[in-house]
Amino acid sequence: YTECFGFSDMSADPDVPWDLVAQVRRSKRKTQIIHRLADDPASASELSTEFGIKTASISNLFRELKNTEPPLITCLTPDQPHHRIYGLTELGEEVNNHL
Repeated sequence: YTECFGFSDMSADPDVPWDLVAQVRRSKRKTQIIHRLADDPASASELSTEFGIKTASISNLFRELKNTEPPLITCLTPDQPHHRIYGLTELGEEVNNHL
């Protein structure tokens, strides 16, 4: 951020995935999902009920968060055809720390 204005901030941690942090911060729903999954893994239907939005919308957001490179979330129950449980990856936890 500070380098954008022509000076550097030595306190900015170069190991933080700032591009991914910014990507999540741009979306209120992605931020909510990351915060929620940091507390406890959950399914799309559980978050749908908690947030009051359609399960399909949560599933789309899950897909986007799984498809970041590297992924921010992962399916913890990949062999289940329905009601899959998702949790944060290590990178997702790191991003959550900077939201």
